[in-house]
Amino acid sequence: MPEQFCPHCMRTVTPGSAFCPSCGQQVNITAAPHQLPVGTVLHSAEGHTFLFGKAKGEGGFGITYVAKETGSGMVVAIKEYFPMRCQPQRQPDLAVMPAAQMEEAYRKGMNSFLSEASMIRAVSDTPSIVHVLDFFEANNTAYMVMNYLNGVTLSQILQTQERFEPGILLNKMLPLMRDIGRLHRAGVLHRDIAPDNVMMMPDGTLTLLDFGCARSMEDGRSMTVILKPGFAPIEQYQTRGQGPYTDIYALCACLYYCITGKIPPAAPNRLGAVYDGGIDPLLPPGSLGASVTKEQEQLLLWGLNIQPTQRPQTMEELASRLEQTLPATRVQWPFRNLVQGGKQVRNVNAGTNGSFSVEDFVRKYGIGLLISAGALILVLLILIVILLFQ
Repeated sequence: MPEQFCPHCMRTVTPGSAFCPSCGQQVNITAAPHQLPVGTVLHSAEGHTFLFGKAKGEGGFGITYVAKETGSGMVVAIKEYFPMRCQPQRQPDLAVMPAAQMEEAYRKGMNSFLSEASMIRAVSDTPSIVHVLDFFEANNTAYMVMNYLNGVTLSQILQTQERFEPGILLNKMLPLMRDIGRLHRAGVLHRDIAPDNVMMMPDGTLTLLDFGCARSMEDGRSMTVILKPGFAPIEQYQTRGQGPYTDIYALCACLYYCITGKIPPAAPNRLGAVYDGGIDPLLPPGSLGASVTKEQEQLLLWGLNIQPTQRPQTMEELASRLEQTLPATRVQWPFRNLVQGGKQVRNVNAGTNGSFSVEDFVRKYGIGLLISAGALILVLLILIVILLFQ
């Protein structure tokens, strides 16, 4: 009898079990008709064998599954190229077939998918970027194998709280911004930075997910439109003219949403209002109750400028300027209690499990420390007096 496993966490379970003893979820599930069946086994050109579990998410360009590399037992995430605009259909032999009129677009997209997997793998030592471990073709489509991350996305956290404390989030975002800058220098744009694609890990660091929308930055190359209104800049509504400043806008929109609880107005609405002689409907974060400094607010609005040429041109420039607005010395508190098995169990606020300045620490605990120190000195003085008069 083949080994029985949990399609959610990929751990081995006792044959006949209805629920997984590790994650508690139902073992026997059926995939949707357009998805790979649970238990599918695929082989890569590098000699790796992957056992597929449940589909964890879907987007305009693909389906992401949890899987296990059978040789090592390593749990991974695998993205299958499945572009909805090409009207793909899953065949009985698991092959993916696009609509006849979309065959050329499907092939071009698949080649781009594999090319981007190769480029991202070349910078997979970048800490804040999801790592590409392998990529291959099968079933008339392509697959990108990535490390499986056990955290919670910023959008999931915002489902249980209104907003993040800006100082904490900006401090956490700096390493990610610099790593995105490295990605840009390698010639890759992400093009889909948003709260649901930024994951907070158990140690409090942030990781950028889902490169299914990434495109290379070759000059003059047309880029397929993929949009998230409010996070996509105006140039993304076109097919050309995108660059690092495109990801800068999206990242600043992500920060804006996280600290205000409000999604920025869609770029075409902002542009239309300005062209009609009106006022840009994008409100400063401070006016929405975000506790940002004036400098931080100005930098976010700089990154959200409607005109690409008026934004920072490199992510490193924006990161350096933001860093100058943060306290030089900060106490880092890991977010270990935030994530347990991929579930949020604590809120993210200053003074709980975020980061705060040394001055905050002294204000919070200084009185207690002074009282304790005074009591100790008093006891010592009493002991000295007793010894002197014995």
